[in-house]
Parts: sequence; C-alpha cells; structure tokens
Amino acid sequence: MNMSAGFKQPPVSLNPEGTERKVGFELEFTGVEMDEAAGILQSLYGGSVNKLSTYEVEVNNSRFGTFKLELDAQILRDKKYENLLRSLGVNVSGIQNIESIEDSLKNLASSVVPFEIVTPPIPLSSMHEMNNLVDELRKRKVKGTGSSFVYAFGLHLNPEVPDLSSGSILAHLKAYVLLDPWIRRDSRINLSRRLTPYINEYEEKYILHILDPGYAPSIETLIVDYFRFGNSRNRPLDLLPLFMHINNELTSSLIEETITSSRPAYHYRLPNCSLEDENWTLAQEWNRWVLVEIMASDEKMLDRYARAWLRLKRETLVGFENKWIELTDRWVDEID
Repeated sequence: MNMSAGFKQPPVSLNPEGTERKVGFELEFTGVEMDEAAGILQSLYGGSVNKLSTYEVEVNNSRFGTFKLELDAQILRDKKYENLLRSLGVNVSGIQNIESIEDSLKNLASSVVPFEIVTPPIPLSSMHEMNNLVDELRKRKVKGTGSSFVYAFGLHLNPEVPDLSSGSILAHLKAYVLLDPWIRRDSRINLSRRLTPYINEYEEKYILHILDPGYAPSIETLIVDYFRFGNSRNRPLDLLPLFMHINNELTSSLIEETITSSRPAYHYRLPNCSLEDENWTLAQEWNRWVLVEIMASDEKMLDRYARAWLRLKRETLVGFENKWIELTDRWVDEID
C-alpha cells in the first residue's frame, strides 16, 4: 500500500447503525498560542470560540462539531496546583492576579508540554479536510515531534468501530499486534516517544494468549483478560475508551486510573505528530491503521498470519522481529 497517497478507505465504511463511520484526530504540538490555533479552526471550519479557562478553549458549532484545544497537562487543567498553594497556606480565592499566575504556568509548561487539538468525529469521506489544518499550522512554524529530543508529541486516531462484537474487537487487536513491529519501523517512531511509557508494546504473554487459535472470549472475558495481563491505557492501541463504552461498570471496576471519556472507537496512539516535517501527512498515519482493518476483516488471512507468528516464535531463537517484519513486508506489498 502506498502510504503517501491520499486517505484510504477501510474495508468497512459503515458503523453498527449503518451510517458512515467517523474518526477523531488528536494532534500534539507547540509553538503557537492557543487563541491563534482556535482562530485557525474557526476560519477553516466555522463556529464560535469559547474560552473555558487559561488552559482550555473550544470552537463550538463548527460544521463538524466541537473542536477542543487544551494544554496537555492534567495538573493545570484540573487546577491541582491550587491544592499545593493551599497546602502552603496561600489563600487562592484572595489572589488578585490568578490569571497572571496561570499564564506564567502555561508559558512554563508549554516549553515541554504540548498543546493538543482534539477534533470532533470527522466522516471518513471528509478526512481530507484535516489537511487544511496541518497546512495552516505549518505556516505558523509549529513544533512537532521531531523539533526537539524532549518533544514526545503524538498523533492519536480514534476510528469509530465497524462492529461492537467481541469477535470483531479481538480480530482488530490480533491484527494490530501482528502489524505493530512493521508499523513502528515504517513510521520511524521518534526516540523520544519510544522512551516514554505511553506506547508500550503489548507483552509477549498477552500476545500468545490472544493469538491462540482456541481463544474465542465473550466480550466480558475479553475485557477482564485485557487487564488481567497488566494492560493499561499506555498501549499503542488503547482499548479502555471502547471497553468503557461497552461495559462501563465492569471496566471501571478493573482500573484505578481516571479515564476522561468512553467512546465507540479504537484509540490508536502510536504515531508521531511530525508537523514540522513537510513530508509528513495525516494520510500516511491513517493508511497504516487501515492495514490493521484490512487484516482484521479477512478471517482466513488473519488466522494464517497468527499461526505464522506463533510458528516463527517457536522456531526462532535470534532475530525474530526482523524475520517477522520481512514477512509482513511481503503482505503489505500485496495490498493495494
């Protein structure tokens, strides 16, 4: 598949309700003020700007819905720094220039913490319109993943699921773990991101568990097993928002961390957000995800490659990953 081509359509374009699937984008970057970024969104997609706080701005009622902009630092967004000030005996309510303090904190944090644009769900047929946003940000010389060693900035994709069944979710999970080594190599995941815990690979014991030909769990078992094997939201394919959507009560009982939202979508969080690179595109990253959906949609092919992975794992003492990537290369070359 040509990754540099336009946005490829996945094999299933409709959601479980029979309407066109959508995908949300989350772009992390720095180098532009939040108000200016909000103005870009408003000029491109319409709507009205609503400043919620020093760290959060929304563009409401655009033709796609609500765009959110925020400083990607929960301690600031949730005003947790106020607790620290109170513990030091500072009367926060009596501070006259609290906005000035927040501006200073924002300026300090933005040197290492990215701003984030969270788009509303965009119809598959309209994904190309997000290219205009990338172009406008580049005109402002924004800084992306490759701008500094410390910028572990990411692009998150949230494709709406084509099917909520355990069989479909397991198929996508299997396809992802089979393709993960190839995707990491092909997309050249930045070292700064690889050194963070946010996109940790699934552990081998879990991969062996889900690739077992006899593994056919109910949705409840699939959810329980996900956490039983030590998975969290810090996976390149994060299933927590989807599991929260499917069974909020069960999922909430199995996690300690706070999850901000549930949604009927896969949370694919591996890619760089290389806005500083003129050759980088959203379509490249999306098209790598489409490979996952292509493999997941073909039951016989998925089973064949899962068995091949298990066989190669048993038979290889050294160089497994390189051999597996070579095998995956041949499959990718056949797709198009």
